[in-house]
Amino acid sequence: MNPDRNAQCPCGSGKKYKKCHGLEAQPAPKPDPIVLNRLTAYKGTIGKRREIFCREYSASKINTLVAVADRLRQEAADTGKTISCGKGCSHCCKMFVVASLQECEAIVYHLYNNESAMKQFLKNFPRWNERILRIEGSFRRMNELHARISSGDASEEEVKRFDLECDTYAAADIPCPFLVDNACAVYEVRPYVCARIVAITPAEWCRAGHPRQREAIHLKAQMQFEKDMPYFEKITSDCVFSSMPFLVYSLLQEGYLAMSRVPGLEKLKQEAEKDPEFQAALRSAGPGR
Repeated sequence: MNPDRNAQCPCGSGKKYKKCHGLEAQPAPKPDPIVLNRLTAYKGTIGKRREIFCREYSASKINTLVAVADRLRQEAADTGKTISCGKGCSHCCKMFVVASLQECEAIVYHLYNNESAMKQFLKNFPRWNERILRIEGSFRRMNELHARISSGDASEEEVKRFDLECDTYAAADIPCPFLVDNACAVYEVRPYVCARIVAITPAEWCRAGHPRQREAIHLKAQMQFEKDMPYFEKITSDCVFSSMPFLVYSLLQEGYLAMSRVPGLEKLKQEAEKDPEFQAALRSAGPGR
């Protein structure tokens, strides 16, 4: 049995046990799971395939987003208008945002390679999550209705209910956890949902509660999500959508466990973790892992 931690250490040093040999008796602190998942994300055969996908998908998406922006600018010009959105305007960044698994993987890859953006997101996420919990019922209904809309199973009434729930979300005035000084920290690989819509009326009209909000005019680019680059592993549907901040955080916090919840990827965690390179990366984290 170990001595009282506040008693003198039996070694005779004169120090309290907790500040002497008691230090050796304490278990090593466990590494942060986010650190572990970052360390192992692209290790082993599956990890390398995942990294190649993230690189290729990100490059393709960046080009697509540039093309979408050019198309929207031309459409605005054809109507004699200009796009009023710009850096520092973040009214739309308080809307309900969903993204595909592919998009969220690209965002995670971007965060892993941009330390400041990673730190800001992890700092902002708890506050965002806390505010989401205040409207949890509405948030869950939005996700459920969006899933039905995406699958083509939603009725006209359900589409209307989804729009009403989105209005509730916007009224809650919850900034996206990727906002830093009113700018998007993952702008290069932002979700298509964010990139496909622009305003051609004064930017302030888009603010929730503005007296002319209902008069705001937006242009929307048509996006064929089912034609997006396939995921590197076979999933059972063309697109897997989820709340973007939640899915990104889950991938950071849970790694392959989060991915294994996707239909078709149930065995991915097991396969990835048995790879010797993956195991070596885990061992490098130290005995407290």
